[in-house]
Amino acid sequence: MVGTVQPDIKGLAAFLGKRTEHSCMPILRDPVVTLEDIRLRKISLSSLDLELSVRVENPNLLGITLRELPFTVLCSSGRTEQQLASGNPGRMKIAANGSTVLHIPVTSQNATLVSALATFVMRGGVQVIVRGTATIDAVLFCWSVPFEKTLPVTMEQVAGSLAGKRGESSTNADEHRI
Repeated sequence: MVGTVQPDIKGLAAFLGKRTEHSCMPILRDPVVTLEDIRLRKISLSSLDLELSVRVENPNLLGITLRELPFTVLCSSGRTEQQLASGNPGRMKIAANGSTVLHIPVTSQNATLVSALATFVMRGGVQVIVRGTATIDAVLFCWSVPFEKTLPVTMEQVAGSLAGKRGESSTNADEHRI
């Protein structure tokens, strides 16, 4: 049939998201979501204020939109994980072949905090886990990329936080405070 083009969305999706016979790499690749840092901003008997630094790298030739980034902050005592807080910074555009660092404040004010603080005092530190999923929009497609990172929070970090010290970040990426 000359002059007739039938749209094939599934075929287009396969072409954009999977290997083709003409290319050994997909055209749209998953962005890289990395938890770079967890900073303790403030601690008291009733609340824990953290700042998460999450880097989102877009390896694609097209800009993407980070539609949402729901995450949960957990405290691990070795045997169990307890949820301290959760959040979602919302939409963010990431340029083609670009990178951005999101600085996301998180506050926990619940009974789980007391247990986490007890573990922290008894062991001299705790493991903080951040687990989430980045939902990405690009052109006609939307997909999810899970991420997880575990970082230790030590007595030294808490002492530095209480003394007002903050670590310095050296990055060439755009940084966004949420």
